[in-house]
Amino acid sequence: MIERNQYRSAYRSKKLIKNAFSKLLQKKDLEEITVTEIVKLSGLNRGTFYAHYNNITDVLEEIEKEVTDKILSLFSAYKESIIANPTPFLREIADFLQKDYDFYKRLICAKVGENFIDKLKEFFVATVVEEVKTDEIHGKEKFLLIVRFYTNGFASMYVDVFKGKLNVTLDKLTDMMGEIIALGIGEFRFETQQK
Repeated sequence: MIERNQYRSAYRSKKLIKNAFSKLLQKKDLEEITVTEIVKLSGLNRGTFYAHYNNITDVLEEIEKEVTDKILSLFSAYKESIIANPTPFLREIADFLQKDYDFYKRLICAKVGENFIDKLKEFFVATVVEEVKTDEIHGKEKFLLIVRFYTNGFASMYVDVFKGKLNVTLDKLTDMMGEIIALGIGEFRFETQQK
């Protein structure tokens, strides 16, 4: 029971630190944020911060790792059906972002958001290249180009939603993008089914 309470306490503390960090990113560049500001805004003390992180960069790196781990987990669950129907996978990503919408909005809209999104796009493209049996696909180069095209486009659309440039919900965007992606990769789906 004590371990469980310690886990909950650590989870809560880290969440408070990450939320304070994301709020500060709205006002400052990463290099300008101090541990003092994070602990003051989170209501925690310096000891609690340093019990979880060595420095501020560690906070950002943990956030990036959590998001990439989640995307990898979702991709693994859908990789067999992603070409046939990308919408369920995309819906899971939208649900994941929606659960902590304000946090991700602050992170994506901050200056570090562009770098964060670029890392996610490269991670996703690399994962698709590694996991999808592209050797079975006729027109492999074209398929990989389309994967990169849709990854960049979809990520940009999410950014536009978070920045308020696109007046649509994440769910609606996901449904529309799923349809568009399915049309664009349909020829590859047909070719892999023929083999």
